[in-house]
Amino acid sequence: MLTHVEINKSAITHNLRQIKQLVGPGVAVMAIIKSNAYGHGMVEVAKIAAKAGANWLGVISDSEALVLRQAKVKTPIFILSFWDQAELKNKIKKIYNCDFPVYSLEQAKFLSQLGQKVKKTINIHIKIDTGASRVGIRPDEAVAFIKKIKSLPKLNLCGIFTHYASSEDSNQAFTNQQTDKFTRVIDTLEKQGVDIVWRHAACSAATMVNRQTRFNLIRLGIVSYGLWPSPETKLLSDVKNRRLDLKPALTWKTKIIQIKDLPAKTSIGYDCTYRTNKKMKLAILPVGYWDGYDRKLSNNSEVLIRGHRCPVRGRVCMNLTMVEIPDVISPKVGDKVVLLGRQGKQEITAEELAQKIGTINYEVVTRINPLITRQYI
Repeated sequence: MLTHVEINKSAITHNLRQIKQLVGPGVAVMAIIKSNAYGHGMVEVAKIAAKAGANWLGVISDSEALVLRQAKVKTPIFILSFWDQAELKNKIKKIYNCDFPVYSLEQAKFLSQLGQKVKKTINIHIKIDTGASRVGIRPDEAVAFIKKIKSLPKLNLCGIFTHYASSEDSNQAFTNQQTDKFTRVIDTLEKQGVDIVWRHAACSAATMVNRQTRFNLIRLGIVSYGLWPSPETKLLSDVKNRRLDLKPALTWKTKIIQIKDLPAKTSIGYDCTYRTNKKMKLAILPVGYWDGYDRKLSNNSEVLIRGHRCPVRGRVCMNLTMVEIPDVISPKVGDKVVLLGRQGKQEITAEELAQKIGTINYEVVTRINPLITRQYI
């Protein structure tokens, strides 16, 4: 194959076990593998995470949960955000050992009726919107809401959770405000005799820099893959956690399909955005924005060939990218090219590419086309 993604299994295992050691035995770990495991391959990463000691797997929807069960992944699953009522009727018996989020009375009643129909108790977690203004019940409505649904048959209220809006920031004031709101809901429920087993709020960043956010279950996403949520998170973590050693798990590779010599004053690519000012050797790569190599990297990035940085020249096309070959190397057609990752002493990081295209490392890896083959090494 010309283009593929390599996933280092031991790196994912290393990252998860580091965080498990950080939080200690009293806190369960949910490995977030939604959205194709942030580009790393959902089914295989689920198996890796389970072997590494993850207690739960977090997915975005009932559709992702079904994919895991069809792949014979047996680890407990939590659906983080949404599920389709119309489709769930046909899926519920297939999605075993799976907990559902609830943030409306309609959802709760539907699951209760569904549970009665299939003669199965359904585990639910109530989502509290403490400040991200996404799905969830507002804190001032939460206690009354929970009282309404607690008596519904075939529902087991076993979890309550929230999500942070700015836990990656060096200033933890807003995160602490959200934690306080969440804690007050839990305290009020306890005083009224409602004790909920699972309480979870912390994502990767919060887990690493703010102990108060951990409760008894954490949700680990980006750090599982060896990437930092933000530069601020890394700085704070270095101070608090004595420099955790995260290992990036993903390397994106392709191969040269043609090499050509261009004379001076030759335009390259669509719209002629690059013009040679001297003789140039050019390598053509079979990868483009369809694959997830962003068009904003046109004339704005580098790839690694034989351990050397080679600049992208001209527009990144849908399926092709052109790069200049420096005089110090003499590659051949078929030589390996690293788009993201390490080759020799050089490394192109997700953070580097993110900065060039004005986004975050999450998006860089998640948008690598899921149809590209993942190899697990």
